[in-house]
Amino acid sequence: MHGYELITALEERSGGRWKPSPGSIYPALRRLEHRGFITSTQTDGDKRRFELTDAGRQRLNEHEEAGDQAPWDDHALGGHGELRRAVSELTGPARQIGRFGSHDQVAAAVAAVRTATASLYRILADGVAETDHVDEPEAWRRRRPGQSR
Repeated sequence: MHGYELITALEERSGGRWKPSPGSIYPALRRLEHRGFITSTQTDGDKRRFELTDAGRQRLNEHEEAGDQAPWDDHALGGHGELRRAVSELTGPARQIGRFGSHDQVAAAVAAVRTATASLYRILADGVAETDHVDEPEAWRRRRPGQSR
């Protein structure tokens, strides 16, 4: 399998939740090859084809026998898709402000993103308490993505 084929396969198997970049997949493939779990061969042009070695198949079998699941087989992932959608919704207006916003709008957007980042780190550090739950702002309930203002 070529690197880009692997990227596509991982995206499909994860239901679109994970699409590694070439900048992450190729170093990972080199590490796996260095450890003897895969081999690579040069094919047409600059493409490299990767295949599992016997050691790689053995390692895979060990994980299967131990009951390990691939991340996309874990059906208890819950709201991860919702988180991905929420982050995607955040990037749209941030890009617009970055391209067309005034100096004050950019400064306010940077402050808002930093506040959100700090809140996410607090969730990681402390967990979630009932008081941390925040409803959608009223404006979001009135207008959904794809609807005009």
